[in-house]
Amino acid sequence: MTEQEIQQKKEAEFIKLMIIVAVFVLLIVGATFGFLFGLTPSEELKTWVDTATIFTGVATPILSTVSVFLLYFVWKDNRRELAETKKALIEQSDTQNFSVIKDAVFEVADEVKELLQLEVKEINNNISYTLLDIDNPLYEVPTSFLDIDLDDEFLKETIRKIKQESILEKYFFHMKGKSFGSGKKEIQFKNIIFTDTFFKYIDKVKTIALFMRTLKSREYKGILEITLFSKLTIFTWLFFVEIAFHLLKTAKVGEKETAELVFAEIAGLTCRQLKEVYWIDALSDEVLLELKARKLL
Repeated sequence: MTEQEIQQKKEAEFIKLMIIVAVFVLLIVGATFGFLFGLTPSEELKTWVDTATIFTGVATPILSTVSVFLLYFVWKDNRRELAETKKALIEQSDTQNFSVIKDAVFEVADEVKELLQLEVKEINNNISYTLLDIDNPLYEVPTSFLDIDLDDEFLKETIRKIKQESILEKYFFHMKGKSFGSGKKEIQFKNIIFTDTFFKYIDKVKTIALFMRTLKSREYKGILEITLFSKLTIFTWLFFVEIAFHLLKTAKVGEKETAELVFAEIAGLTCRQLKEVYWIDALSDEVLLELKARKLL
């Protein structure tokens, strides 16, 4: 039995008790009146008027008290029913809202998965790291390393096709491991996810965050976070966090509120769902400090 059912049962018992008490009091008054004045009907109108006045004077406050309590419990019951109706309507609305948002974010996630399968040209040598669009005619993809003398002033270079998904994986493995040093290549590589190649993901990150924000039900939001997180790789979500923080850090006046919302949603979702704590350290130091400041870690 629920708490509400227990409360309703107590109220019903209280009303029943009040009615029994009221009837009992009226019976006592009637019996007392009959004992004192007799029960023989009188032919005088004044006697009837006086008798009615006595019973009315006694019964009115008793019945008024009972009526007040009855009205109170009826009002309370109506209010409870209205609250339940409102709750049912909200739940129905939340269910419909959840269905719409789920379909929308899953569609965006599928688009992200497709984008991650696209290839780009990776130009990776000992001193630099660059990505080019696959249709860029500037470079051709060699089949093997160039044969050069180690004492030659030119450095060994590779140019190859690589999926964007593989770039993200390589990026966060690198962030967990040894750096290239403090030179040009290290700076280029650390900033590679903020170049033109990955700009098209910005709108996807914003869309997912804004849709998740509109879902008010914590229960439905928790379910959606779990299912959505599993649709993309750990490296994709780490990438989303980095992108969201970059948007927050570079937001102009008028964009701060949206950027804050996007980062809060994406970072919160990722930190709550990321079971592989090992990969948290693959995020940049700035992002880690921000997550700790927000108590997400």
